[in-house]
Amino acid sequence: MKRSLFIVAPIALFMAAGAAQAQFGPNLLNNAGFENALAYDFSDLTNWNGFFGGPAGTVLTNFNDTGATPFTGAKALVTGIAPGGNSNGGEAFTGMIQRITGLTAGTSYELAVWARTNPNLNNGAEYRIEWQNAGGGEISRTNVTLQGILTSTYTRQSFTDACPTGATQAVIVLAVQSFVGTLPADTSVAWDDASFRTIPSPAAAALLGMGGLLVARRRR
Repeated sequence: MKRSLFIVAPIALFMAAGAAQAQFGPNLLNNAGFENALAYDFSDLTNWNGFFGGPAGTVLTNFNDTGATPFTGAKALVTGIAPGGNSNGGEAFTGMIQRITGLTAGTSYELAVWARTNPNLNNGAEYRIEWQNAGGGEISRTNVTLQGILTSTYTRQSFTDACPTGATQAVIVLAVQSFVGTLPADTSVAWDDASFRTIPSPAAAALLGMGGLLVARRRR
């Protein structure tokens, strides 16, 4: 009996570790911690690409070299909107996008990111998944606003969504906007350690759980 326990225990530990690792797939985002150079010309959609828009004079920030304290590593992305010139900062937006290809319809994915105010009032931060077909046409989108949720301390924000029928790619968006909220707009948000990962189906998770139970019963 002692020999049986000695042999099975490592197997149980191995299966438990495997089940934990199998909860999510690998991170599909490149430059997920914003440590490397960002792009702004959309020539390489596998990296983060910045976009800007708003009235003339509005001060828009969308960089990873502002010196803002990161969650991990040496850098964090900062997106911000502030008044400038004759603009009160309203009707403006700025953010980063990255395209993920090779997705499977029906598969569930988790989008997560660590975020905080930097340090001004959060006045319209949001993140979303835009599901697209192979030609780049949008099928649907899931948008989550962080209005009034973020604080000056990094917190992990996340949601899950299933890839819809006909979609083979997704555009991941991290942004701030001033279409709603108090004016003059004055918002700055730091983002770090983003991830976009598959979630195993309930059937796969159940199989992993059953495997662990079988080993546990054999040990007893």
